[in-house]
Amino acid sequence: MGETKFIVSNGIAFSEKKDLKILRKYAAKGWIVKRFKKIGYELEKGVAEDVIFSLDVRELAENELEEYIEMFELAGWEYICSSYNMHLFKARPDTKPIYTDKETKQEKIKNLRKPVILAVAISMAMLIVSYIVFSVSSGLLSTIFSKLFLLSLVITIPMLMTLMATYYHSFRTK
Repeated sequence: MGETKFIVSNGIAFSEKKDLKILRKYAAKGWIVKRFKKIGYELEKGVAEDVIFSLDVRELAENELEEYIEMFELAGWEYICSSYNMHLFKARPDTKPIYTDKETKQEKIKNLRKPVILAVAISMAMLIVSYIVFSVSSGLLSTIFSKLFLLSLVITIPMLMTLMATYYHSFRTK
C-alpha cells in the first residue's frame, strides 16, 4: 500500500468549491483521493494528474448505484467513491460540469439540506428537554442534565450554522 494522508474538509455546506479546488491541487502533486467522509478526504500517493472534481448529493437505492455511475461516466466523469449520499467524481478540466443550471444546483443543495434538518431537529429536541429537566430537578439528576444540555449546545450550534449555510447557498444560487 502506498503512502497516504488525510486532509480535513472545510465543510461541504460551507465551501464545497474550495474543497474541490484543494483536491485538484493535491492531484496535480500526485495525491489522489481514495475515500472521503463528512470530515475530510483520504489521499494516496500516486501519479500526478490534472483533473477537476465534482460532488453530487443524491440518495440512491443499492441497485441504482451502478446505473448512476455509468450515466456520469458517459458524460466524462470518473467515479471515485461515495459516503453519506454524497458521490465524488473526477474528470479532465474540459469536461462539462455536472451542475450547469440553477434547478439542478438547487436540487443538490436541497438534497444536502435533508439530513442537516433532521440533525438540527434532534439536537434541538435534546437541548430543550435537557434544559427543562435540568431546570426543574436537583441533585444528581440536575448535574447529569446540565452536562447533557452543554453537550447538546455544542452539537446544536454547528448544526444550525450548517443549516444556515445551505439556505445561504440556496439563496445565492437563485
